[in-house]
Amino acid sequence: MDDNILNQLRNKRNRRTVEPRIDALVQQGSQSEKELELEEAATLPLPVESVESPTTTNGADREAALIAELEQYPETKRHSAIVLEKDLDQKLTQFCRIRGITVETFLEAAWTVASEDNTLREKITTDAKRRYDQRKRVGQLKRLITMLSNSSK
Repeated sequence: MDDNILNQLRNKRNRRTVEPRIDALVQQGSQSEKELELEEAATLPLPVESVESPTTTNGADREAALIAELEQYPETKRHSAIVLEKDLDQKLTQFCRIRGITVETFLEAAWTVASEDNTLREKITTDAKRRYDQRKRVGQLKRLITMLSNSSK
């Protein structure tokens, strides 16, 4: 196919704009992330050795203890959804499910181990660049197919 025709198709298309998404399930400005984490921590069962009798501690002491324990752990940040090859996703999900971990925690641990070994990190980076180039090409092909199918209608 001629590049000139593809350029004409690209220039001819009109992209629609959409209003920003409003998440109806999340109340805006109601609670900070820290408050949400505290609520989640309060619902988790405490280890037996840290449970005190209700008569010896009040709510403020328990909250302070939970905050102190929470500050001992690294802070987390929600990341965008991860897109994986279909077969790799199934294998990785099954691997993690069998071992009782999440894909995210596996990724954290893999990065920690790889970051300490330069040879391993370079090998992973080389493979990642190859996969990135493949994903870019797949995206280009899908976009061109969509443009061609839209122009023939």
